[in-house]
Amino acid sequence: MSAGPPLLELPASTVVAGLACDLLDDAARAIARLADRRDTEAMHDFRVAIRRLRSSLRAYRPWLRSAASRKIRHGLRDIGDATNTARDAEIQIAWLEVARGSLSRGERSGLNWIVRRLRETRRNAYASARQDVRESFERTAETLRARLAEMSGDSPPLRAPLAALLREHAHDLAKRLGSIRSPGDKKSVHEARICAKRLRYLLEPLRRETADAKALVRSFKAIQDLLGELHDVHVLEATLETALDEASREKAAHLRQLAFAGDKSVLQRERRRDERLGLVSLAARARTQRDELFGVLEKQWLARRAKDVLHEVNRFADALASADSGDEKLPVERERKYLLSTLPPLASESPSAEIEQGWLPGKQLRERIRRMRDDGGERYFRTVKLGSGIERIEIEDETTAEVFAAMWPLTRGCRIAKRRYRVCEGDLVWEIDRFADRDLVLAEVELSSADQEVGIPDWLTPFVVREVTDEAEFQNLSLASQAA
Repeated sequence: MSAGPPLLELPASTVVAGLACDLLDDAARAIARLADRRDTEAMHDFRVAIRRLRSSLRAYRPWLRSAASRKIRHGLRDIGDATNTARDAEIQIAWLEVARGSLSRGERSGLNWIVRRLRETRRNAYASARQDVRESFERTAETLRARLAEMSGDSPPLRAPLAALLREHAHDLAKRLGSIRSPGDKKSVHEARICAKRLRYLLEPLRRETADAKALVRSFKAIQDLLGELHDVHVLEATLETALDEASREKAAHLRQLAFAGDKSVLQRERRRDERLGLVSLAARARTQRDELFGVLEKQWLARRAKDVLHEVNRFADALASADSGDEKLPVERERKYLLSTLPPLASESPSAEIEQGWLPGKQLRERIRRMRDDGGERYFRTVKLGSGIERIEIEDETTAEVFAAMWPLTRGCRIAKRRYRVCEGDLVWEIDRFADRDLVLAEVELSSADQEVGIPDWLTPFVVREVTDEAEFQNLSLASQAA
C-alpha cells in the first residue's frame, strides 16, 4: 500500500481493493514459479495468497459489491481447493521421511510403499496446477482486477466495519474453540483454525500501524499454526487408514496370484514381507503426535490463553469503534426482545454463561454490576443504560473482582440471576436468557440500526409468544425490582 493517511481512516473499499490487487500480484508471481520443479515453496506461497484474498473478499463483500460477487468468490475457492491434494501430499511426504529413521527394516517397506504413491499423487497434482489451475486463476484474476479498478471510495472508513468484523470473528472463534472436546474432534479443530486464520488476516494490514494489531497477529498465527498441525495429522491419519485398506487388497491379490502360479518359495517369501506392518506403525506414531498436539492446545489455549486473547481483540475493536463514533457521541444499544414459551432445544446445545447482576440505588441513574461465569472463568462489568424501547444509550466497562465484591452488597433487593445462551444466525447473534428465580425465558437480538428488519429464525419461531421490546415490565431492571 502507498504512503498516505492511516489505513483506518481510508474507505474500507479502497483499502481492501488495494490489498486484493497486492495479493493477486503475489499469487501470479507464485504460480509462475511452479514451472521450476526445484521451487518447493511456490505452491505454498500461491495457496497463502489465494487464502488471504478469499478471506478479504468474503469479509468486506458488502463494501466491494460486484468485485466480491459469488461467482468470483466461488472461482477462487475452487482454485484453492484444486491445490489441496498437492499440498497435503507434500506435507505427508515430509512427515514420513522424518519418521523413516525410527522404523525397523521390515517396517520401511510399508513406508516406501506409501511414499511412492504420495509422490505420484504430488506429481499429478502439480501437473494439474501448472496447467488447469493457472488458466482458471488468470481468468478469475483478470475479471477481479477489472472490477477492483472500477471501485469507488463510497464506503465507511476501515475502522468501522473492521471493528464489527473483529467482534464477529472473535465470538465465532470462541464458540469453535469451546466445541473442541477431544483429540479426535476433526471438524471443530478445522473450523477453529479457519476462524483464527480469518482474524489474523483481518489484522495483518495494521501490523505497521498499531502495536496492538502486531501483538494480536502473533497470537493468532501461533494458534493457527498449532491448529494447523493438528489438522494435518487428522488428514494424515485418514490417508494412512485408506492406505492400509489398499495395501490389504493388493497383498491379498498378489498372494492369490502366487498361489495359483504354484511357486511355493516365492509365496513363502512374500508372506514374510508385509507393507501393512510399517503402515500400522506409522498410524500409531500419527496417533501419538495427535494426542501430544491436543495436549499442548488444551494446556496453552483452551484453558485460558484463548479467552485472554479474544478479550484483547474485543478491546481493540471497542477502541476502533469508539474512535469512529467521535468524542461527543455515546454508544447506543439497539435490540429487540421477545417473550418465549420455553427454552428452544437449539439454544440449550449452544455456548452459555451464568449471569448475576444487580442495580445500585438511585433515582435518575441506575448503575448495574454483573458477574459472568463460563468455561473460561469469571468476568465483571459495570454498566449504565439510559432510555427505553428498541434504542438505548449503553455505557459499559469491564471491572475487577474486588470492585464487584465491594459493590455487590449495595444491590441487595434488586438482583436477577439467569443463564444466557448465544446462538449465531447469519450476521446476527441471538441471546436467550432463562431466568433462575422465575419461569421466564426471553430472547434478545442486537441490531445495527433501529429500522433493521429482523426475521425470526425457524428454530426460534415455534417458541415466540410475542415481541416485548416496548414493554417496560420485561426490562431487566423492572424484573429485578419485581423480585424484591
